Amino acid sequence: MSKSARIAAPALQPDPPADPPAVDEAELLAASAARIEHRLRLLDELAEMAMKMARRVTEEAATATDAAASTYAADDLAKLSRAVRLTLDLAGRLEEALRALRAGEAAVRETRREKRAANDNRATIERSEAGQVRVREQVAMAIARESESETESSDLLDALEERLADDIAYVFVGDTPLRETVERLCKDLGLSPDWSGWTEDGWPVTPSDSFPPREPWSPFNRVSRKPVLT
Repeated sequence: MSKSARIAAPALQPDPPADPPAVDEAELLAASAARIEHRLRLLDELAEMAMKMARRVTEEAATATDAAASTYAADDLAKLSRAVRLTLDLAGRLEEALRALRAGEAAVRETRREKRAANDNRATIERSEAGQVRVREQVAMAIARESESETESSDLLDALEERLADDIAYVFVGDTPLRETVERLCKDLGLSPDWSGWTEDGWPVTPSDSFPPREPWSPFNRVSRKPVLT
């Protein structure tokens, strides 16, 4: 092969088969129950046909004029009676299986319902917790800007936590607009923040809020060429 000959490109490999759809246990149980119900209807029809034949044979045996005909009729009646008993016995066992399938289907669906309810509750809790985090951050900013002493800030923060933990008005803070919740909390805490800088995501964090982490009442806020605390 010459150097100029082209190397054949490798054949494209087929995509791996997609994962089969998940089997729905409740649907499988329901399908099995439907099949058993169909078989029970067939057995009912067979039992009814056998009973009609048995009645006819009984009538023929009653009107038979010779012993041979009477004997044949008796044999036929015995066979039909046995067929009816077997049919009814099979129907009884199928009914037991049907009850078990229906109970299993109900259990699966109940488990699914409970799992769905648990997921909904967990989602509600997570949404509420996330809402509390956002609200806490925003109200804490308002507290830091308005507090005039460490004691006042600590008291307001404690009051904020108490409201979020125990006040029924703030149980579902994740389901209410951020501004509405923050405004109500500020009012409950006696705060009067400046709303002019509010955005749909709350007050933006300014350098004074994030760095340096110094409270407004800190003695280090004043300029000094000498140690402040001595």
